[in-house]
Amino acid sequence: MSPSRLSEWACEPWYLAQLKPGGFDRAVTNLDRQGYESFMPLREETRRRAGRWDTRLRPLFPGYLFVRVSDNRRQWRSINSTYGVSRLVALEAGRPTQVAPDIIAALKLRARDTDTVLRTETRLEVGDQVKVVSGPLTDMIAEIEAIPEQGRIYVLMELMGRYTKTALSTSDVEPRLGAEQSCRA
Repeated sequence: MSPSRLSEWACEPWYLAQLKPGGFDRAVTNLDRQGYESFMPLREETRRRAGRWDTRLRPLFPGYLFVRVSDNRRQWRSINSTYGVSRLVALEAGRPTQVAPDIIAALKLRARDTDTVLRTETRLEVGDQVKVVSGPLTDMIAEIEAIPEQGRIYVLMELMGRYTKTALSTSDVEPRLGAEQSCRA
């Protein structure tokens, strides 16, 4: 994404809309008709279904959609009555809460070009704990033992009561937040 486009994304106010169940497509279509830009970051996720491994795109924040209200459209109230949208998230009564611009900028930086699919984080270090998000070891927690080359890591994970060294692609894992990290603002 170009720096000018990124600054445009970060400078205008973004709000978080809670969606009605199954309302994503309807909300995006109707918000677009009203002139609002929306953004739902997605990530690839692998799950076992009916005995087979299935990789699908899943929302990073299920049930929520970011909506940009440009400077010339300060009328955010119409978003609450849009088909597919339940309401704008508000932390204080009477006015929706604006999403911090650096959050939107960080999500867009991780997105692939014009797509909404997020790239996996590549800043991994030896000793970091990671969660496997793709492949037959999905949802397993592992510790990075070595990073021999770009795009590949060796991890230690507990399998059947023993620690086993396994090679994985960096795109198959994501950093695991510890309890102390997940509570930081």
